[in-house]
Amino acid sequence: MTVGDRDLLAFRRGYYDLFVSLFWREPPGGLLTALSPGIAARIGAGREVHRLLGEGWEEIARFLGGVPSERLEEVVTEEYTRLFIGLGNPEVNLYESFYLTGRVYDRPLAAVRQFLRVIGLEKDEKYAEPEDFIAFELEILRTLLGRQAAAPDPDAALQQVDLEATFLKEHLLVWAPTAAQDLAVARGAAFYRGVARLVEGFLELEREVVGDRGPAEIKSLAEAREAFAGIPAWRGPLFEQSIPPVEEGGTGGPR
Repeated sequence: MTVGDRDLLAFRRGYYDLFVSLFWREPPGGLLTALSPGIAARIGAGREVHRLLGEGWEEIARFLGGVPSERLEEVVTEEYTRLFIGLGNPEVNLYESFYLTGRVYDRPLAAVRQFLRVIGLEKDEKYAEPEDFIAFELEILRTLLGRQAAAPDPDAALQQVDLEATFLKEHLLVWAPTAAQDLAVARGAAFYRGVARLVEGFLELEREVVGDRGPAEIKSLAEAREAFAGIPAWRGPLFEQSIPPVEEGGTGGPR
């Protein structure tokens, strides 16, 4: 399928919808219980597309089968808190800045904010996490896919595809596959072990989908880290870039 194929677009949007819902905050019980019906079909369909998608859904199915439905939200909330929030020391730090510099709130966050200015998107101030948290980076892609779906003509749709490819190749595909691998083996991961497998497999597919659109190359994580080696932690404003917003942009942004 080509990158503009409507079925492929629906497939991609569906997974971004799911991932944003699972990482944005503690997922609600209704979402979790809705994963069980038809999960055997998801396993089979996932296997046909990518091995890791099948494995991820199998892992999630085992978890759901071992937790009483009335305790599901409580158990996953506790896991989410332990993994991503912690008492000042989460098990995994799913921030681009952390993976590239070893620190949060550093220069990679500024680069993400610069991209947001280019596309005319901003974060709701009520959302506490920085824009390079995995949930927000996934939300950026979900927003661009929504714009692609609503584009008035093929050329406008391909403009959004190129923005998707740029963000994937310059940001998400650089660090998030390794972050997903780390999450999959985190000591406290049970439900999110399966989610991590889904993310890793899906991002491998995304690498194939964008192909040669956008930037020519994707830096390895080691190359990206090397670019920041020896640079002091950033203390100044993180939104000082002078790139103007595009005309189509709004200011609603991820909420």
